[in-house]
Amino acid sequence: MLRTLSGIDRAARAACTLVAATLVTAVATGPAEAGGLAVDDAAPAPGIADERPAPEMQSTRRRTASERVRDNFPNILLYTQDNEPVRFYDDLVKDRIVLIYFMFTNCEGICPATSSNVARMQNMLGDRFGRDIFFIAITLTPDVDSPEVLKTYAERYGAKPGWTFVTGDKAEIEMLRRKLGVYDPDPVVDADLYSHAGLVTFGNERTGRWAALPSLMKPKQIVDAMLRITRER
Repeated sequence: MLRTLSGIDRAARAACTLVAATLVTAVATGPAEAGGLAVDDAAPAPGIADERPAPEMQSTRRRTASERVRDNFPNILLYTQDNEPVRFYDDLVKDRIVLIYFMFTNCEGICPATSSNVARMQNMLGDRFGRDIFFIAITLTPDVDSPEVLKTYAERYGAKPGWTFVTGDKAEIEMLRRKLGVYDPDPVVDADLYSHAGLVTFGNERTGRWAALPSLMKPKQIVDAMLRITRER
């Protein structure tokens, strides 16, 4: 239990790092309900000038933001739990609403609890899940988590179509993790896999709106925040 609680604390710090990263270009409207990262839309997102474009310019501004976000998605080759080759950006993220998190199958504490939370979330989303909202679980130990191992793990949690578990080259996954901003600036803390398994990142690739929350929050709180942030205006 102490390790799990410690992981939550580290996840919150990692979430703050993510908000400061270039990947996050906007935040949700309305205050977060449970200490999440979403803030009132009247305040500018971190790193964004406090200037509001004229209404006729908003669509152009939105496209520009989305293009900037795309530059931060490495299009690395990965393999799903069905051993199908996929490209991270082209096949899993492009034009989608996604929730992304890191995990590993021999993790004790945070990962099983996170997977249980995510399983509840897929059910809460109803027919939207697998249609326009997708989940991506990325292993932190690809040398252990082969597609076959991931498939067994996915079945254990009742993963439905739309919840994809992926493995791949360890160095490329590490690069992807850092590009997504899921890291701690303290190298000692960052070396602990549990600190990355305690965070979920979600957003709408089409609009460039992204945020992150600790993975052990109540599933409904995460789903509500995700639906606010990812809606298209």
